[in-house]
Amino acid sequence: MTTKAIVTAGRKYLDIDAYASMISYRELLKKTSDNKVLAFSTTKVNQTVPPMLRDLRYRLDEPVDVDGARFVLVDVSNPDFFDTFVNIDSVSEIIDHHAGYEEFWRAKKKVKSQIEPVGAVCTQIYERFVEAGEASLIDSDLAKLLIAGILDNTINLKSKTTTKRDLRAYSELKKLGSLSDDFGYEYFLACEQEQMKDLKGAILGDMKAEWVSRLLPEAIGQIIILHHNLVTREVLEKVFADYDKWMINVISLEEGRSYLYCDGAETLAGLKKLFSEGKSRENLLVLDDFVLRKEILRRGIEQGG
Repeated sequence: MTTKAIVTAGRKYLDIDAYASMISYRELLKKTSDNKVLAFSTTKVNQTVPPMLRDLRYRLDEPVDVDGARFVLVDVSNPDFFDTFVNIDSVSEIIDHHAGYEEFWRAKKKVKSQIEPVGAVCTQIYERFVEAGEASLIDSDLAKLLIAGILDNTINLKSKTTTKRDLRAYSELKKLGSLSDDFGYEYFLACEQEQMKDLKGAILGDMKAEWVSRLLPEAIGQIIILHHNLVTREVLEKVFADYDKWMINVISLEEGRSYLYCDGAETLAGLKKLFSEGKSRENLLVLDDFVLRKEILRRGIEQGG
């Protein structure tokens, strides 16, 4: 079986922003342009997609023969990270919020690209429904998926990457799905429960392992939980046993701050240069607010080269 269009994302893992965007955009395209469109991936769905979302009636399709298909990519624009089956010459559309490849895709006249600084791709997908005059297609289940993607990528709408567009999308999706404010807490609690089943796997499955700055270690983890006490130093030593230099950004939602754990004094010194306002303890820097890993990396590049 072949299909006219395949909506897919990156190949490392699927977080909720990519997962929800793929499924939701498939539903919109089915209605507006291509009833044969599918959404699937060969990569593993991570812990940001807990059972409460995986068990909804909207799910990913099973992979099929991609010969002759065109590809719609969401939440990724760097070709190095496309799913393995994607033919770059057959890409027809890119929807992403990660900077860096705007000019690359703009130069490809046959590709419709939308790469812009918003908190979540789910916000962009919601706006596509509105632009198409099909917001009424968003039922409770689709609203849950899209809201979860927005909440996860903006850390409950409190990260510095949150835009007015994200806030507006969240507000309107709540109305469309008839959802209460409790949904966000329920979602993050479900994610925490999934992560605690295999904390090491959850951290290693979302690891950034590349050199970007002399002020940062090569291995940088991140985990979002309700309270930082669930992540102990003993656990972290086991998680990072194969890394000489490492750090992890433990985002505590209930405390509203980041706990930056690291391997030792040298890494801690680099972090203190990046976040002079933080309060340090042994191999730990506590911030008064929380930051996302992408913000840590940006500071590292800007200040440490």
